[in-house]
Amino acid sequence: MKKSLIFLFLFILLTACNAKGEHDIKGKVMDVENNSILVEDETLGLIWLSLPEESTSKTFEKGQTVAAWTDGKIRESYPLQGTALSIEVIK
Repeated sequence: MKKSLIFLFLFILLTACNAKGEHDIKGKVMDVENNSILVEDETLGLIWLSLPEESTSKTFEKGQTVAAWTDGKIRESYPLQGTALSIEVIK
């Protein structure tokens, strides 16, 4: 029981830290489609990110640099695929 509570506490702590902490993905927008953008991240390579509900594909343009926070689930395909919780354009 005690181990379960410690695990739950650590999970909540790590999840909360990432929500406003350092971005998961940072890179250049390579393509924009319906509700997703293709980003070239320096570490991960190409990754399609599904946009958060409050964002639209009209917000993003090819060539922009963006920082994205994800739900942590990256599907291993080529290119990779993930769901963004938040995306900010870096000027």
